[in-house]
Amino acid sequence: MTIGAVLFAGGLSRRMGTDKAKLKIDDMDFLTKIASELGDFDERLLSVARAGDRDLPEGFEEVPDIYTGRGPIGGLFSALSRCRSDALLTLSCDLPLFDRDFAAFLAANAEGCDVLIPRTADGRAHPLCAVWQKSCAPVLAAHLHGGDCRLMNAAEDLNVRYIDPDDFSRCLTNVNTPEDYKALFPKGDT
Repeated sequence: MTIGAVLFAGGLSRRMGTDKAKLKIDDMDFLTKIASELGDFDERLLSVARAGDRDLPEGFEEVPDIYTGRGPIGGLFSALSRCRSDALLTLSCDLPLFDRDFAAFLAANAEGCDVLIPRTADGRAHPLCAVWQKSCAPVLAAHLHGGDCRLMNAAEDLNVRYIDPDDFSRCLTNVNTPEDYKALFPKGDT
């Protein structure tokens, strides 16, 4: 099975109030930092709302949404419809602590299910830091056509395996608000 990667950078960042992809960590913006962790994948896609919305990280192909305004499910459907790989590691640009070791761990555990979704210790599922088989595209399309844009609702119609990656829980640190961003820098040096 071949696995590519797709980095989602088409969101509106409503709760943050500014573009999350451009926030800085380790002297890089989130988008550049996360893209650098996906270098081991032969196929790397960047999901955007519209063509030309972002500068492409090196080695990435742009994938504009086929169905605009549908959120992550629309971006995932577009990426799965376009990819050459059998599956895609999906990653949102608001997980700045994600690393290549976690990417390899997820890819190594993706056999035997339609979707592999990690969960944090509190049971929270992360469907945008997961591995989705290309064969999931028709199920996503059915939900999109039916007006259901909740990604986890579509997952309920698939063979999902949840994985509790205790050693990688830090990689699932999600930055959605200014408070989340400040918490990345306990010494206050943002």
